[in-house]
Amino acid sequence: MFSSIFLFTIGCSKKGCSDPDSIDYERGNSSGNEECRYQGSLVFWYGKDVSEFLIENNVSGLNFYLNDELVGTTETKNFRTNAPDCDDFSNAVKTTRSLGNVKTIGCEFSVQSEDNITIWHTSININANTCSTLELGL
Repeated sequence: MFSSIFLFTIGCSKKGCSDPDSIDYERGNSSGNEECRYQGSLVFWYGKDVSEFLIENNVSGLNFYLNDELVGTTETKNFRTNAPDCDDFSNAVKTTRSLGNVKTIGCEFSVQSEDNITIWHTSININANTCSTLELGL
């Protein structure tokens, strides 16, 4: 009785994410970006001049919002003397957002006093694999 066994190795491209900006990045993946998800961070802060101005105008606390969702609070007396980064964000507000399968999303950013008076309002982008800082000014 004669039997032959043939073994074939078939190369398949591995599904996953080949974009290094993704939280799902897989080194060596060559199939594209079908399964990539992204996130990005923002850090909001203000300096001494803003702090003093707010205190002089009887504002003691700030509420920070992205798309009407509260992301942090600070007391106006807690200011920074230099820009924060994502590893040192004391006296600042940091938020990290899931971006889904897109690399940039637009958000509405606002800061309100403890009396719900809007002090700052702007549109801002959150970018994948990035931590951006925004200084609040007068």
